[in-house]
Amino acid sequence: MGLGGTAMFATLATVVAVVGAYLYQKKKKEIVPWTWEEVGTLKKLHMYPLKSGHRLELTQAECTKVGLTQSKEGDNSYQLKDRSLVVYAEKDHEFRTARTYPKMVLIDVAVHDADHLAIDTPTMRTLYVEIPSKSNSKEVSIKLHANEEIYCIDCGDEAASWFSRYILGKDSGLRLGYHDGSYRRDIRKAHKVDVDYYKNLSNSSTGLYSDLTSILLLNQASVNDLNKRIGNSSVTVLNFRPNFVVDGPDLAPYAEDSWEWVKIGNVVLRNVKECTRCIMTTINPENASRSSDMEPLKTLKKYRLSNGPSKVPIMGIHLEVKRPGSIKVGDPVYVAKSLE
Repeated sequence: MGLGGTAMFATLATVVAVVGAYLYQKKKKEIVPWTWEEVGTLKKLHMYPLKSGHRLELTQAECTKVGLTQSKEGDNSYQLKDRSLVVYAEKDHEFRTARTYPKMVLIDVAVHDADHLAIDTPTMRTLYVEIPSKSNSKEVSIKLHANEEIYCIDCGDEAASWFSRYILGKDSGLRLGYHDGSYRRDIRKAHKVDVDYYKNLSNSSTGLYSDLTSILLLNQASVNDLNKRIGNSSVTVLNFRPNFVVDGPDLAPYAEDSWEWVKIGNVVLRNVKECTRCIMTTINPENASRSSDMEPLKTLKKYRLSNGPSKVPIMGIHLEVKRPGSIKVGDPVYVAKSLE
């Protein structure tokens, strides 16, 4: 072999070694840890069937790849899914939330029977919505954050009229959409900046109509610390609309920021990014009033800003479900134990 051939072989070997090392490290990062340490307990378990709607407090649930699902109670019962319903504008198909219409946080969703949902507010008659399917309802494309195009099954004219009257005080203008979980979102274009920056964030991290991921976790100690900083504060974990609230006597505020892997029950999750916060946190979840002093955002801006692409306040962590399973209030919470 001549000198040129030897050099080419050496170069090829170097390239193979570099690529091999990269693939090994990438695969290593995906391997579920086998050593865990207990850090606290799952104190609260919340689902939000309607995006921006009122919470449903659960004692147990199924944790699927796309988020929480109610535990099955009978052969014919329908299982509510986290953020499987969304309000969108009839004109431009853009989603609508309590950021603009705070009274949406008072909308309750429950199962009426195997085929219908019951939707209530303090000021409206109960709306019974037949759970739509592709075979009997219109499919449309709506826009979420960053103009992300997402699939939707429309819930019909009666639901559209009910939501329009409650939110807008008009007979039309808004519609209700439903996600049947039949396919996953593609966030690579609309959320390219985040996907490029947060290396563990991908299409596999997404929920149905959640802002981004399938699970949001909050540490009670972090909220306690925030309230001390605010002073006379009525802010609670509910202002942050989490799925999981973790508590424990030895939990330090913001410890969750460093949790790469989390295990609760037989469910394994991975931290994919911190949760950036908006004006939604200033809305009282029980009466829909806005905070007059812009708390908790005002205080969070002083000490809890993201180092990522969006320089905004952060609280809690976004999780991807790596191993689905059952979960219940009172389950121990574990994080991957460092072997260093």
